[in-house]
Amino acid sequence: MEDSLLKVLTALDPDPEALADEGISVEDRHMNYAQLAALTVGAQNCTAVIGRGGGKSDGILAPRVHMNITEMPRSSGVALGTTYIQLLDRTLPALFNGFHRLGYQRDVDYWVRRFPDKGHGLKMPYNCPLTPEHSLFFRTDDKLSVMRLVSQDRPGTANGLSVDWLLGDEVKFLNSQKLNQEVRPINRGGADRFGHCSGHHGEWFTTDMPTTPDASWIFEAEEHANEKFNVRNIELILAVQLEIYHEKQKLATSPRNASRIARIRKLEGYLNQLRKGVTHYIEASAFVNVHVLGLSYYKDMYKNLRPAEFASSILGKRNMGVENGFYPDLDSTHHMYDAVDYAWIDGQDWEKQKRRDCRKDADIDHDKPLVISPDYGASFNCLWVAQRNSRLSLKNMTGYDEVRYLNHFYAPSPAKIRDVVQKFCEYYEYFYKKEVVFVYDHTAVGKDGKDELTYADLVYKELKRHGWRVKMEYIGQTKGHHIRYNAWGVALSERDERIARQRWNRENTRVGFEAMTQTRTKQGKHGFEKDKSDERNKAIDQWKTTHLTDAIDNLFYYLTFLSTNQQDLLPPAFSR
Repeated sequence: MEDSLLKVLTALDPDPEALADEGISVEDRHMNYAQLAALTVGAQNCTAVIGRGGGKSDGILAPRVHMNITEMPRSSGVALGTTYIQLLDRTLPALFNGFHRLGYQRDVDYWVRRFPDKGHGLKMPYNCPLTPEHSLFFRTDDKLSVMRLVSQDRPGTANGLSVDWLLGDEVKFLNSQKLNQEVRPINRGGADRFGHCSGHHGEWFTTDMPTTPDASWIFEAEEHANEKFNVRNIELILAVQLEIYHEKQKLATSPRNASRIARIRKLEGYLNQLRKGVTHYIEASAFVNVHVLGLSYYKDMYKNLRPAEFASSILGKRNMGVENGFYPDLDSTHHMYDAVDYAWIDGQDWEKQKRRDCRKDADIDHDKPLVISPDYGASFNCLWVAQRNSRLSLKNMTGYDEVRYLNHFYAPSPAKIRDVVQKFCEYYEYFYKKEVVFVYDHTAVGKDGKDELTYADLVYKELKRHGWRVKMEYIGQTKGHHIRYNAWGVALSERDERIARQRWNRENTRVGFEAMTQTRTKQGKHGFEKDKSDERNKAIDQWKTTHLTDAIDNLFYYLTFLSTNQQDLLPPAFSR
């Protein structure tokens, strides 16, 4: 089928010079192979797994929105994200870029989180929202379609909806159980209006290559696409598309245009029927977009990414996590949580407010100090922020004592630790208790060679400069790798209910959590230890290496065991 697809896409690629000779004006709009494949087949359901920078949102999802609202004017759809902030910060800007490439003008052809002016005289969607705050509206002639913003971290955004189509971006982060139970059931109804349309109740998902077992559900689409029905129908779709193209080529030179146009309409009707119920799966590396990104992009990615990450996110190679990981029990579905204060966010002009701060976070206990633990170095500096909640706390979600990792901050060289602390202070400017517990080990009493103050002194001084009350907690020599490994294993496996549960804020700690999942072990002089070899490769982005994991190790050990004097909960061999 790949050969058939390549043949069709090659034939469908217009020759601008030939079209110009025929008096046809052509605007050059590049589309890569994966984008053309998705849109040419136009299956009811499509999953595109494409490397980072492959043009997924602007080149696949945005044109699909156009296809849906053109085929089904006055329809309702859903743009699905893991978090609402993901939709606002990452998905929508990419979609806007795609809409503009298609010729859409904001506040003329589409409206963001507001209704169009009544003066336009547009016919509203059949299932129109009562308020526009979580929707985009699209104009097709005098008719209006709606795309609602639905996220898995915002309870109730999907409740009671009945929509005609569904699309999702960065779907490798979705919770598949919530997808099946909360979102897919609302893709229903409207058969009396749009049942004849191939895009009705379609699902279009895009992502780069999944790297964790909990995202393996995405490959189910590949299994369906390989079924005989889907393979056969896609081959027929491509054959019909090629025939339509040949007919359209003859329009400019044929005197029998009326009959030719009628034949084209008939073939397009065949396309519509063939696309119904079809699942299409596309997998491509980021090199599919080389004409747009240029070779320098890939060279930079090769230098800056870990080999495993380059293989998965750029080359599109499958890798379900590292073998012999240092944190093998870490599970994003179980250990991550969402906590966004949407009551505050809904009152803001999110597009104008570029700076994010702690007012958006709903998981902070303002009656307790924040607990921080940094990591220091010439090439990279970082710190983690956490709080411990008792099982009786109103903020607790687990019913057990709980350590919440609220956030992290980091900066590569030439930034220093004081720059990272300043980021912390700016983000938590509105944390009104202004009290912090500073956890540090023996590495913090050293100096960077350019300052008379120790690292701990620099952190303390910067915090005080911003008006924070600081409690210093020195924990001595860093625990050995085998102690940290086993302590994390006991806590993350949750076999002992006396040990606090460990939870990560999904939106704020995504980078550090991924660094933990990608941390490997190796055989050292005294047994296995954390593989820190990437820290010596200065070409790699250091926030992807083990620096962030070292900082959280100290914070974890302090909040889970030392602060409550519970070291005895660990087996004796683990705590020495």
